[in-house]
Formats: sequence, structure tokens, C-alpha cells
Amino acid sequence: MNISNLLNVGKKEDKEYYLSLILRNEKAKAVIFEKTGSNLKYISSSEEEFTNTIEDASLEEFLNVLDKAVSGAETSLGTSPDKYKTILALKDNWIEADKIKKEYLDKLKKVGEELSLDPIGFLTFSESVTNLLQKEEGAPVTAILAEIGKKYLTVYYIKSGKIMEARTTEIHEGASFTVDTLLKHLETPAVMPARVILLNSDEDELTQEFLNHQWSKSLNFLHIPQIMMLPANADVKAVLLGAATQMGATLQFDENQIVMEKREEGEEENVSKNEVAEEIKAEDKETGDLDYVGQEGSMDFFGFSNADVAKNKPRYEKPKDSVPSENLNEVSEEIPEDVKIREEKKSNLGALGVLLIEKAKTSFTKARSLVAKDSLRNLNIRDKKMLLIAGVVILGVILFYFIFLFQAKAKVNITVKTITQTKNAEVTFSPNSSTKLDENIIEATIVPIEESGSTTIDVVGKKDVGTNAKGTVTVFNNDTDPIKLNEGTVITSSNGLKFTLDKTISIASASGDVFSGTKPGTANVEVTAEKIGTEYNLPSDTKFTIGSNKAIGAKNDNAFSGGTKKNVNVVSKDDMAKARAALPKALEDKAKEAIAGKIEKGKTILPQFVDTDLSDEKFDKKEGDESNKLTLNATVAFNYIAYENSDMISLVEMLFDSAEVNILKSAIKTDVKKLTVEKNRDTVAELAINVKVLPKLDLNEIKTQIQGQDLQKAQNYLNNLQNVEKVETLFNPSIPFLNSGLPKNPNNIEINVQNN
Repeated sequence: MNISNLLNVGKKEDKEYYLSLILRNEKAKAVIFEKTGSNLKYISSSEEEFTNTIEDASLEEFLNVLDKAVSGAETSLGTSPDKYKTILALKDNWIEADKIKKEYLDKLKKVGEELSLDPIGFLTFSESVTNLLQKEEGAPVTAILAEIGKKYLTVYYIKSGKIMEARTTEIHEGASFTVDTLLKHLETPAVMPARVILLNSDEDELTQEFLNHQWSKSLNFLHIPQIMMLPANADVKAVLLGAATQMGATLQFDENQIVMEKREEGEEENVSKNEVAEEIKAEDKETGDLDYVGQEGSMDFFGFSNADVAKNKPRYEKPKDSVPSENLNEVSEEIPEDVKIREEKKSNLGALGVLLIEKAKTSFTKARSLVAKDSLRNLNIRDKKMLLIAGVVILGVILFYFIFLFQAKAKVNITVKTITQTKNAEVTFSPNSSTKLDENIIEATIVPIEESGSTTIDVVGKKDVGTNAKGTVTVFNNDTDPIKLNEGTVITSSNGLKFTLDKTISIASASGDVFSGTKPGTANVEVTAEKIGTEYNLPSDTKFTIGSNKAIGAKNDNAFSGGTKKNVNVVSKDDMAKARAALPKALEDKAKEAIAGKIEKGKTILPQFVDTDLSDEKFDKKEGDESNKLTLNATVAFNYIAYENSDMISLVEMLFDSAEVNILKSAIKTDVKKLTVEKNRDTVAELAINVKVLPKLDLNEIKTQIQGQDLQKAQNYLNNLQNVEKVETLFNPSIPFLNSGLPKNPNNIEINVQNN
């Protein structure tokens, strides 16, 4: 977005008033600022609250609240313009795909019409606050931002200047308790940022509530979170910074009006508001170009151009001191000694060390007194020797102690509780591609292994077996010509069963005349049923037809017999295919044992083979043989997928954000839920990846905190670091009474971190 392109046409150096409406959960704030040339200047603001929340407000209440807020902000103006050019600062959930959602857009259009506003753009309020923090601190911020109202609060998880997740809920049992509860439901962070920033918490009681809150142990803070508060008018500064950038202008602001306060730990505030104002007023005012980029979406209704501010904005130069210490006072939590040990700058000499120094002082005083009373010339030899010996002893003791103090070494063993984390991922193991972590592709190789064996299966193929019925028929020829019937001629019984002639026969023509009557020619022939089965055992006197010739026919004088049938198991093609599929399964465990010895060091195989090849097949039965069992002997070549462990570790580190935690590489476990082998042998695996992580500890910072500290205080400090379970300190040399504190030289402190 680049509003400046819309405003600079015909631009004059006249003073012009603008309006910004900041819409929050429970309230709305109107901010009036003036634009003179290319400069923006804050004028006034007014805030009004909704009965419950902005989401619950009716259109009438929405209009009334905004009307009151605008009217309140206008009280400081002598005359107000007829129509304000307006920039809207909206809640995150009002915006989708860089555009205002329709249900909210209709409301805002109504506001523009009723209040005579001319909307020219919008910002996401939370992003404006995030960029304000980045501007103030000079670097992207990682923190928990808590926007707190009277009834509701919103928690934002900010990582490297970007809002990763946000949750809103009603306040229960106090704001700190509600924030604690919401943090447990965040899905994004593996380790919680150790800083909580409160927005709208200018009340000391609310800030103190967070300072006194005992955070849940299940929240993975690296250490007790730091509590920081933003002043009540930080929202104004954030939005004006965004407006200035989007309008291509320079914002001139007075640190008198917008200050991020930071309270020293345990310090009481007795300074009145007037005294603070005078103190800040005495400081130099800052003006500067403000150059963060806000919401980049565009919306035709508000007249945004499609230009990218990031491309048009002035080059950003990081200030040398972006956060003056006098303008940002950090709130530190006061915690009892058994919970948190403050950093102490006092030297720790140990009990014996103090005693030795005191003795040395006494002896030195006596010696000086002795020298003062009697000059060395007047001392006898014995006294001189005694004095010399005493001096050497005292000097030796002091020298020994200070050598011990600065040369002694300490080894601190910190046992940290591991945190188990699980993520599901779809990973492709490809023998056809190199490793591409951003696409979840890991290069793989095919590892073959051959195993010989046999398998026996139950035959399920079925077949009817039996004998054909036989019998003799008499063939009748009523034609005037003789007929010849060849072997195999089909005759059909009256119930539709077919039989064939066993031999060729000739039947004479019919004899006689019309006066004496005709007599058909006859011939007997044996027939056989076309199929097996008892149903072909026909009774006597069964009539048969022969083809379509109605002049001939047949009949049996005696019943047919010999027809039988039964259903038996026979080897089929399906049975053979079943045996081929069963053999690799029977040999799979044997193949896994054998493949384990062939895997190179640093590689892992997937538990399931990609495919198999069978050779030297030998079946004990042929297709069609009657049998209840079928045995196959063959050699099976199993093809497995192997990958480099280092590739999997790199993928896991990317998936689990190893920048925030230390992943125990030896404890990475992958559970294959499903494997899908593609035609090109690429294997897609659905993995459940389980890792054990340790919070990252800044060992240099820890050394700085415990150097020269009393042993008990140092151990208290270490025990209160996040997830620390045990602390053990070993000294070298180990001398009773002298090992009551840690070396003052941090280089003499060795810290080892180990998991439980």
C-alpha cells in the first residue's frame, strides 16, 4: 500500500487534519493528527468503551461509541474539518487475505457515511504494536504480548517480529492466571519466549500481579519470564508510526508523550506525574524518520493503491542507540531468595579467607607498631629473624589464598530434564533424487537381500469330477428314404439333456402301404451323456429328438446308468499367485535379520521392503491337479530402502526449530505409520517423529551470573533455570572451607549440561 501516491497530487504545504480509529476488544480510540507538508504531528485522542465487546456491539452502539470518541478528540481543536481522511487500526480477526471481511466492512462503511469520514486505508493493530517494539529495540522481537482489557484479553506469540499465533478469551481468576492458561494452548512454540509484554497495563496493581504470578511448570520458559509494560498511549504511537510510513511522511513526536517505562527491580515509584513530565521535558526531544511497514493488503473501497511500501520506503538506517536507557525502564520481578538469586557484585572470599585477611591485618599492625617503637637497628638478631619469619609467613598465607582465589577451578554439572515432542510428517525417500529438506525429500538407495525358502497354502480352486451316463436307444425312421447318422450325432431327451451316438448307424426307410399300414425302419445304437452327473441316468421309455428332422426319433427301452458327479479341490492360477504372494511374507523376518548386517554405518533402512522378485520357482502340483495343498519353493530377492541418518537429523532439526532447543540426536525415533511405494520406487512414508529436546542454555551468561558467587546462591540460581533438575559443583583443588564460593574468573568455570 502507498497512500502517499494518492495524497501528493496537487499537494500544498497547508495544515491538514487526519483521523485514526483504533478498534480494540472492549474500546475504541479516536486519534487526531495533523499533516503539514511531509510531516505528521500528534494532536489529541479520546477513548470510549463498549458495553461488553466490539464484537457484541450492535450497529447503533458501534456508531455511538465511535461518535463519542471522535467528538472527545475534537475538543482540543478550535475548528474541526467537515470530513476527516481516516486510517483504521483493526483487529486481526477483522482482516482476511489482506482485505477487511465483508461483515465488518459493511459496518465500517456505515460509520463512514454517518460520521462523515473518508477512509483511506487500514492497519492491523497488533502488527503495528509489533513493529513499534521492533523500532524501539532495533531488532525483531520474540516475546509474548498480552493485550489486557477489563473483561477480555488477547495473547499474541511473536517470533522474530512476526505474529505466529493469537488467542482471545474472557478473564478468569485474574489476568495473569488467564494468560498462563492461554499459553498452554498455543500450538507454535517449543520453548516459550522468556519475556511477557503487557499492553494497557499502566496500573501498578496489574503489573505487580504478573510479577507475583507463579508460572505453570508445564510452560517451557528457559527462565522466569521478564515482565515489561507498555504505556497506555503506546497504541497511539504504534498506529501513528504505521500511518507515517504508509503516507510517506515523517512523524515528529515528543518523548514527553510516548515513553516506554522500565522499573528497576524492587524500586518504589514515589515520583509524581508532574515530576516525571519535567524530568523528561528536560531531555532532548527526538525526531526521526519512522520506517516500518504495516499491513500490505489493499481494498478498493478505501482507495488503496497496489504499490508495495517495502519497495518505496526510504532506506532504513539502524540508530546507534535505538533504546535509550532513560526511556525504557524494564520491570524485574522481585522473588524470594529461594526462588531467584539476584546478581551480586560483591567479592566472595570465603570464611577462611576473611579470617586469614583479618589475622594478616592484625599481624601487620603489630609489626608496624613494633617497627615504629624500635628501629630495626636496635633489634637484636633474634628479633630480626622472628620479624622476618612472621612477615614471610603472613605474605605466604596471603599469596597462597589469592592464588587459590584466582586460579582455583570449578566444574559445574547441570542435569536438565528432557522434553519429549512429537510431530507427524510425510517424507519421501527417493532413490531417484537428492535430498531436498524444504520438500521433505530424503535421498535413498536400494539395498537387495536374497532368501530361499518354501511355503504351503490351502488350495481353494474347485472342480466337478465324475462319469458320463450310458445306455441304448432305438432310432425310428418314418421317412421313405433310408437315413445315415454319424458317430457323435446329438440326440436330445424330452427334458433337454443331450447325448451323443457312440458309432455311425444306418436306418432303413419305412415299409408298407396305405392299405396295410406303414412300419418305420429301426436301428439300435449306444449313446453317451454329453456331461457328467447323475441327472443323465434317464428312465426307460424316454423319448429323444434328432436335430430338426421330424421323420426320425429315438426311445430307450432300458434306463440309462453310470452317471456320477462330485466337487473336489484342484490347483488353480489363483492358488499359484497366492503362493507367490505368501512366500515373501514368510521370509520377511529372515530377510530383516540378514539386511541388518548389510547396512553401512550411519544409515537406516525402512522397515518395509519396496518390492520383491521371485526366481527358481518350483510347485509340487500342476494347474488342474486335484489336491488340498500347494507347496512353492523359490528364491525371493527383497529390495529395501536405506537413507543417511544425517539427512533425517537435518530434517528433524528443521521440523522442530532447533534454533530454540537442543535436540538429542541419539534419541530421535521415527514410527512408520504408512508406506506407499510408487512406480518409480519412490517411497512416501507417513512418520510420527518423536524427539527429546533440551532448552538452550547460554553458558557464557550463566558463567557471568555465578562467577564469584557464594556456592549456595549460585546453586539456587542454577536450580531455578527452566527444566534444571540437579546441580553438582566440583572444585579443583578441593580444599575444605576454602571452596565456599565459585572462582571470580569465568574462564576457570567449566559448565557441563547433561540430560536425565
